[in-house]
Amino acid sequence: MTSVTVTEYETRLYWQGERGAVLTSDHAPPVPIGLPLVERGTPEIGRWAPEALLVGAVEGRTLLAFLERAREAGVRVLFYQSSAVARIVAAPGQPPHLTDLIVRPHVAVATDSEADMVRGLFAELPAHCFPSSVIQISPRIEPVVETWHTRATNSRPQTDAPYARPAPRLALP
Repeated sequence: MTSVTVTEYETRLYWQGERGAVLTSDHAPPVPIGLPLVERGTPEIGRWAPEALLVGAVEGRTLLAFLERAREAGVRVLFYQSSAVARIVAAPGQPPHLTDLIVRPHVAVATDSEADMVRGLFAELPAHCFPSSVIQISPRIEPVVETWHTRATNSRPQTDAPYARPAPRLALP
């Protein structure tokens, strides 16, 4: 007999008038949503555009899928940080559409063999965690993988890369 797992994700959206809304879930804090990126106008400070939430969701899914596969492969990840970008094209007479979705993880591991394994994991990742039934474009993953030859400690070596700084912590209202 085949086992089937069904997972549901439920959110609720509360319109707040004009172009504002709040997205809620039973398992996470509320997210303020504002003007979509593809529309003319200034995005509201402190509000997420739906398109930015999509990019963030893909970036987060990439992290979690990578960490799971790295754990299964016995790879010890020393550092992970990423950025992501989506390109949405809007032309007169056509609906806006997503043309590119790129995730750029920056990963450090302890050995050259682990670095090779990580590159292989990233090469296989889009097919494993982004089925075409979810989004119609496969994200392109462009990893930067470094080898940090360190002893087995919890300390992280410093790097000169500007995107390797820890992300600032933001407090939401």
